Amino acid sequence: MNVMLGIDIGTTSTKGLLCRTNGQIVAQFNHSYPLQQSVAGTAEENPQAILMAVTSGLQAILRTVQQQQLTLAGLSFSSANQSLIALDNLHRPLTNLLTWADTRAAPAAAKLKKSEFADELYQRTGTPLHPMSLLAKLIWLKTSQPKIFKQATYFCGIKEYILWKLFGKWQMDISIASGTGLFNWQQQNWDPEILAIAGIQESQLPPIVDSYTTFSKMRPDLAAKLNWPQATPIVQGAFDGALANLGVNALDSKTAALSIGTSAAIRLLSKQPALDPQGRLFCYAVSQQQWVIGGPVNNGGIVLRWALEKLFTNEKIIWEKAGADPYEQLLQIIQTIPAGANGLLFFPFLNGERAPLWDADIRASFIGLTQTHSRAEMARAAVEGIIFNLRSVWEIFNNHTFSQKQLVLSGGFAKSPFLRQLIADIFNCPVQVPAQIEASCLGAILLGMDALGLTDDLAQSAAALSGTVTTYQPNPAAAKSYTELFTIYQRLQDHLGHETTALTAWQRKFN
Repeated sequence: MNVMLGIDIGTTSTKGLLCRTNGQIVAQFNHSYPLQQSVAGTAEENPQAILMAVTSGLQAILRTVQQQQLTLAGLSFSSANQSLIALDNLHRPLTNLLTWADTRAAPAAAKLKKSEFADELYQRTGTPLHPMSLLAKLIWLKTSQPKIFKQATYFCGIKEYILWKLFGKWQMDISIASGTGLFNWQQQNWDPEILAIAGIQESQLPPIVDSYTTFSKMRPDLAAKLNWPQATPIVQGAFDGALANLGVNALDSKTAALSIGTSAAIRLLSKQPALDPQGRLFCYAVSQQQWVIGGPVNNGGIVLRWALEKLFTNEKIIWEKAGADPYEQLLQIIQTIPAGANGLLFFPFLNGERAPLWDADIRASFIGLTQTHSRAEMARAAVEGIIFNLRSVWEIFNNHTFSQKQLVLSGGFAKSPFLRQLIADIFNCPVQVPAQIEASCLGAILLGMDALGLTDDLAQSAAALSGTVTTYQPNPAAAKSYTELFTIYQRLQDHLGHETTALTAWQRKFN
């Protein structure tokens, strides 16, 4: 029986999924690694640790393939977007991996926003100006670490580094390139004028290839160590967000995919590019024939983790000692609090924010807090705040060129029936949840199957792999309350950015 392997190189872990082409899951792995945040704004990882996670996962999967006498039909890759590594002339790292969440390039992004060519940059690239982009990161690196910047022969993201180390392939797929802020989406090449702003040359970046590009053969020494079948085709793949849409069968502009993990995003696929007149949504190429329009947010599940660790510190220790899942325990407590957390709102901008505000300096806040509010109400407000913020992005879509009729949920929040229902109530629309929620891995598998001719009908294969769909309808009473609160939330949100910039600058004195 043929099986297909999808690997998703994420921000905090690498996941792998081995599936039969009929959708049956054979094996999976999840290897985590630490995110280094020692200094304010820093969000780095060791690229060698990520490489080890990928290779050890491959080794485990290959054992399963061999033990069950399966045939590996192909391997396809997904990865997080907007990461940066500086490399020397032998492709050895000169820096750690700067993840999308690293905001030290905020001053560079702010300066670009104020420049006369700010709108032109968005129109050319489809990438909103933000510290996440490689354009801003490169300017920051050139200014703050000029010696390393001068030493660097090459620059790339994590997937390009992994593919070089494993297969000796120096190339970047069009979807990853499209999110750098350096890629001209109309000409589909590295933009020479933007490269000049970043202070680099085209020769320092990987050549751009289509996401459907295939190749084979691992480096011989590594292939021997892992017992890798050298004839196995490798598919370049795309970035995790675009592939998540494939993984939940959100294949057209009438179905949006909402994924909530550490961060979160709403995305839809389109046959045509579309830019938001106000520059609030990204527009990236998925392949040379397909586009993804989306609104990413920094503050997803990381806010729930903050609420657990800061508001329920002692309880978390007790729950863990008892062998209970602390997140499940916290969600049980939150469910005892009525919708709206008794009039308490939380603006979840612990890490600045991308969509809808694109403001790295905005900060989180409770509004409406009184002496009667408990920790449980604060935790409920924090979770509701995550979803209110995402509804703000949803409203941009609904006022945009596209009018969505369906919303499909994936990611860590999709594991909880309570959170599924809460999203339906706050969005005031039906929410569909497929049985398989590891959407980026599934998307990589689906793209790989399509590239290798293993499917005649992508939608049919996506439906088979994602599994049975459960639909959550909004509760009328809760939806009415949340609609009233969301109106207040939006009015307040419009003022927060202006008021917190100075406070954020003051905070930086102590970090």
